[in-house]
Amino acid sequence: MVARLEARVGIGDAARQHWYDAQAAIRPREGRPHAVRRSILANALSLIHFDDDADVRDLQRLDQEIGSNQTASLQDEVLAAIDPVPGRPLVTQLVRTLGERAWGKPSRTPGSLTHDDPDLRELCAGAALRLLMVDDGEDDRPLPTLTTEEALLEVFRGGDAGLWRRMVAAALSEPWAGRTEHHLSLLDPDERPGEFQGIQALAGMARRIAEEDERRAVADHIRATIAGTGLTQREFASLVGTSPSRLSTYVTGSVTPSAAMLLRINRMAKRARSSAHGVPDGPA
Repeated sequence: MVARLEARVGIGDAARQHWYDAQAAIRPREGRPHAVRRSILANALSLIHFDDDADVRDLQRLDQEIGSNQTASLQDEVLAAIDPVPGRPLVTQLVRTLGERAWGKPSRTPGSLTHDDPDLRELCAGAALRLLMVDDGEDDRPLPTLTTEEALLEVFRGGDAGLWRRMVAAALSEPWAGRTEHHLSLLDPDERPGEFQGIQALAGMARRIAEEDERRAVADHIRATIAGTGLTQREFASLVGTSPSRLSTYVTGSVTPSAAMLLRINRMAKRARSSAHGVPDGPA
């Protein structure tokens, strides 16, 4: 990735200046972490300035090696020193490049990389959204009130990463509040397919993240509840009328129990704690 970028940058051009300025700002360290940061930086600048298919495949390799969330965090980190706030023009362009690959004309054009490879289209979509989920804490401008199609389209045309991040944060904080549905209602999906699909993707990701958080919270609650009884998982499974293997899926969060089962777990745990302390069991 580094060699590919250096082969393309010309003397005095913006890509070359960004490359050398950002490298100077990355704290030199021995071993893989510094090499990873240089690769992330080279790939980000390649996508910003050149946007070749090979750059998307390099991003896929980074995503596979270090994970999508870590890739987004490092992209923001390595660009920060040369990317002024609150607008973050380099992050803005990177998101535009990825978004265009995911939801723009290339995604609908036979023969283009992200049209012909759904996995790479999904990669670009996820990378754009995760980059906007990074909280740099640098932008406190108020959110615009969007009541017309034109106002919403202006967010896409003239907005920047700072504004988009605040809007994404709002969607993540209240994924069921109907904000994204309101924005979708302002657009004609046939006339504005890219913008429509981008908002749809944000709504879907925000709800998936919320559901994952809820599953983890339920699993944490069940683990703590069982631990508080002093019983083994096998003993507690017998108490609530399920198998140890099934209870294990609740504890790990791979399966979320029904509301009735969760109520039973809480009730039986309370009874077990009362019995252990010689206290009569009160109302459930």
